[in-house]
Order: sequence, then structure tokens, then C-alpha cells
Amino acid sequence: MFEAEVTDIREASRQQGRSVWQISLSHTEFAPGATGVLEATARSGAKLEVPVLEVVRDEAGVTWHVTLKPLLEGTVVVGRVKPVAS
Repeated sequence: MFEAEVTDIREASRQQGRSVWQISLSHTEFAPGATGVLEATARSGAKLEVPVLEVVRDEAGVTWHVTLKPLLEGTVVVGRVKPVAS
């Protein structure tokens, strides 16, 4: 488990009216190919849980967390990496 801040977000693709997002963080313990969840608290106080479907690294070395839900830049999140099944 780790805490980080969303530093950037971009729409990676759109399929059948549904967006796939890529989120970069100030710090991450996710490795490429990992899955897990990002937890955040909305301005309204509601707890948000955003599943991380995949983690990729681009040509510039930036690590992107692939999700189906966007999080605003500046949002503080708690990341939980899903253990790899053996």
C-alpha cells in the first residue's frame, strides 16, 4: 500500500462509448503488467475505488495506470497492488 498524487491523465481509447484512461502518479509501487486498485476520496466525501486493469510504461519512461474511471490531476490516492497468483 502506498500514497501518491495524480500527476497526469489521458484518454487512451474509446470503445463502444466507453473510455479507457491512463493515469500517472507522483509515486507508484505498480510494475508494468500489475493490477490492483487506486482509492480516493471525492470532494463530496464519497470514497472512490478505481480498479487498475494494467500498468504500462511509455517511450519516455512514464508509468501509466490503465483504468475505466478518470481521476482528476492533484487527487491524492492510496494504491494497493494485487498480489500475483502463484
